[in-house]
Amino acid sequence: MKKKIKYAVVIISICTVIFGLGNITHTSNFTTKPPNNQCKNLSQTFGNVTPHEVIPCGELFGIKFYTKGTTVIKCCDIGGENPGKESGLMSGDTILYIDDCEIKTCSDVEQITQSGGGKPLKMSCLRNGSEFDTEITPIPTDDGFRLGLWIKDSAAGLGTMTFYDPENMRFASLGHAICDDESGKILNIDEAEITKIEVSGITKGKDGVPGIINGYFDNSKTLGTATINNEYGLYGYLTEPKNNATPIEIANIYEIHKGEAQILCSLKDNQPKLYNIEITKINYDDRNKTKNLQITITDSLLTEQTGGIVQGMSGCPIIQDGKLAGAVTHVLLTNSAKGYGIFAQNMYEEMEKAQL
Repeated sequence: MKKKIKYAVVIISICTVIFGLGNITHTSNFTTKPPNNQCKNLSQTFGNVTPHEVIPCGELFGIKFYTKGTTVIKCCDIGGENPGKESGLMSGDTILYIDDCEIKTCSDVEQITQSGGGKPLKMSCLRNGSEFDTEITPIPTDDGFRLGLWIKDSAAGLGTMTFYDPENMRFASLGHAICDDESGKILNIDEAEITKIEVSGITKGKDGVPGIINGYFDNSKTLGTATINNEYGLYGYLTEPKNNATPIEIANIYEIHKGEAQILCSLKDNQPKLYNIEITKINYDDRNKTKNLQITITDSLLTEQTGGIVQGMSGCPIIQDGKLAGAVTHVLLTNSAKGYGIFAQNMYEEMEKAQL
């Protein structure tokens, strides 16, 4: 039986943040040409890279996911005491075990806390990929024992599918991680279901306020499952291929150039359409693999409908010269027509590395 999604208020905020497009305000670290040693060896680079063909998508999708363990959102005071803070817990930590009992839901934490009668509880937790142990002592109240922890075990949102490999049905999406909106930490996924989305409207963006694609889940059909959430995006498997889909080649990062390009984007009817953009800057820095392209929306039809890049467009494929160049990831708050994208090659390599 699947877990019930808890804390509706949190879910709403996550729908507008974790699949949103980050609050980027400056671009000073961008370079517009490869380092000299890379320029000298471009012919060798092209020769050594094997072209990969994938199916570009551009469709909106919904995701309902459940975390591994429960995620700590905040440590709260109870009668002047803060047991969570005193135990060393922090926002973004994941509670995996309490007194050697595996934690899967918020209800598990509640049940163990109440049945313990106020005795100290041993916890096994996860922080930034490393496990650690701690101990927390519940506080007695009129409503039972309390840990002073605001926790969650699930969330939901929407984003855009970037591409999938027709040979194995593996998909890549978003181009950035799904993070907790309070702590900013990447959420550890346990179960995740990909579903269809019915678009209910679009709130246009304007400078200083990002817009958003609004929608609701169509639970009549499951599109697939997601298994990995990391800084490069959300990855998993689709259940069936697209009809009449034509594969295109992933562009080598040094084939991408400043100038005209297009994004494949779904709006009110959730049917992908091509819209014109311009790639204005390219960043080849290996230390930043998620903000590789700076883009500007030049299509008046898209601007008229959305006001620019809006939340929900994370993952929209960027196509240039008939090849998949990248995916949209961020919007500039100071100018909603401008934003960032990740190289499609980086997403594909991460999908291969993850060994789904």
